[in-house]
Amino acid sequence: MDDHEYEIELDGALNLAKLAGSIMMQYYDQDYDVEQKEGHQAPESAILTEVDEKIDKLVQLYFQQNWADDGLLTEETTAKGEWHKSDRIWIVDPIDGTMGYKKKTECFGISIALIEDDRPVLGVLYAPAQKLLAYAIQGKGSYLNGEKIDLGQNSRIKNIICSRNAYQRRGYQKILQKLNPDDELGLVTLESVVVKAIRILQKEGEIYPVLPLSKRVKSVPKFWDIAAADIIIHEAGGLLTDFVGKKYRYNISDFRCKGGVLTGTQKGHNYALDKLK
Repeated sequence: MDDHEYEIELDGALNLAKLAGSIMMQYYDQDYDVEQKEGHQAPESAILTEVDEKIDKLVQLYFQQNWADDGLLTEETTAKGEWHKSDRIWIVDPIDGTMGYKKKTECFGISIALIEDDRPVLGVLYAPAQKLLAYAIQGKGSYLNGEKIDLGQNSRIKNIICSRNAYQRRGYQKILQKLNPDDELGLVTLESVVVKAIRILQKEGEIYPVLPLSKRVKSVPKFWDIAAADIIIHEAGGLLTDFVGKKYRYNISDFRCKGGVLTGTQKGHNYALDKLK
C-alpha cells in the first residue's frame, strides 16, 4: 500500500468532522426544533433535530463539491440512485446519538467512513463534547487523539457496554444474562455508537452488543451507525461483526444490520460470540 494512500480523503473527513462538531457545539445549549420521524419504532432513532438537518446539508454539499462521483449514504437524506454500486461509497451519520445530544449527556458525535470493494478503508469518529477524535486507514492502525491504539494489550474482560436507551428491554436483558451469568462484569450504559466505540479504544469496555432483527426487535443499526467504527476497531486489533461472527459488507442496497452487531476487543468479542452460540 502507498504510504500516502487515502491521506487526502482522511484530511477531508477530519476537517468535515471538526466542522460538524463545531456546529453541534454551537447549538448544544440553544433552543432548536425537534420533530418525530415516521415509521421508527425505537425512541432513540425516532427524533430528528434542526441540527441533524443542518449538518446533513453540510455533508451533502461537501461531497458534492469534493467527490461528486462517489456514492453517498447518510441517515437524513435518501441516497441517490444505485449508490451501493459505486466504486467508492461514503457513509456518514451527521449526528450519531441524537437522543444524547437532545438530553445533553455529551454522548453524541459524527461518523464518517469510506467504502471500497464492500469494506471500509477509512473511518473517522468525533465526539466534540468530549474532545475525542478517532480515525483509521486500512493497514495503518487506529489513532485516538493522535495516539496509536492497540487493543491486543487488553487481556482482561471487565465491562459490557450497552445502549442506555435499550438495555432494560426484555430482549437485551436476555442477551446480558448470557454474557454475564454470574454478574461478574460491569455494565456501562451510553448513547451513541461513536462514544461506545471510543470507550472500547480507551479500554473502558470489552464487549458491545446490539441485538439482531427479530419478531421482538424491530429496530436495528444501519450502515451509517457502524461503518466507521468497523474499520477503527479492526485496525486497533478488535472485532466488529454480526452475531455469528460475519463481517458486514457495505455495498448492498439494504443498509440494515439485520444480523445484529457485536463489537469488542478480540478477547471480548470471542468470549461473547461463544456465549451467544
